[in-house]
Amino acid sequence: MKALAESAQVTDGPNDKGEMFKRPGRPSDRFPAPFPNEEAARAANGGSHPPDLSVIAKAREGGPDYIYSVLTGYKDKPGDMEMAPGMHYNTAFPGHQIAMPPPLADGVVPYTDDTEQTVDNYAKDVSAFLMWTAEPKLEQRHMLGHRVIIFLFVFAIIMFLAKKAVWKRVNKDHPPTEA
Repeated sequence: MKALAESAQVTDGPNDKGEMFKRPGRPSDRFPAPFPNEEAARAANGGSHPPDLSVIAKAREGGPDYIYSVLTGYKDKPGDMEMAPGMHYNTAFPGHQIAMPPPLADGVVPYTDDTEQTVDNYAKDVSAFLMWTAEPKLEQRHMLGHRVIIFLFVFAIIMFLAKKAVWKRVNKDHPPTEA
C-alpha cells in the first residue's frame, strides 16, 4: 500500500515560504477529487452527482456485499420495463435504475498472481478496498480489543485471588459469633 501511495504526487503545503509543493503520497492521503466541483461532476455524469464512496461500505446496509451486488448486478433490462433516459438496469440497486454505467469489464486489469480477470473478481477487490477505506484501522482496533479482553481476564483472576487472600485472614482473626 505504501509503495502504491508513493507512486502518486500529492500537492501539499504551504512550506516556509508559503508555497505549495509536490511530495510522494502516503496511505493516509485522500484520493484527489475527479471533478473540480459538483456542477462539473453532474455535467460529466448525465446530471447525476457521484456519491463519496470512501464510506459507502459503512453507510449502506450490507456494506461490501451491497457494493459487490451493485457492481455485478448490471444486466439487460426486462422487455416490459421502461427506463429513464441515461439510466442503466441493475438488479441490486433500489428501483433497478442507476445512472452509473457499468464500471467494470472482464480483462481490463491484469493480476500478477494469475487470478482470473473477471468482473466477479474485480468486484470482490473493489468492495474489499472500499471497506478498508471506510475503516482503515479496523484490524488494529480488533487486535487492541483482544489484548484488552485478555488483560481484563488476567486482572480479574488476580483480583479474585487477592480478595481470597485478604478475606481469609479476616475470617481467621474474627470468627463468626453465635447469637
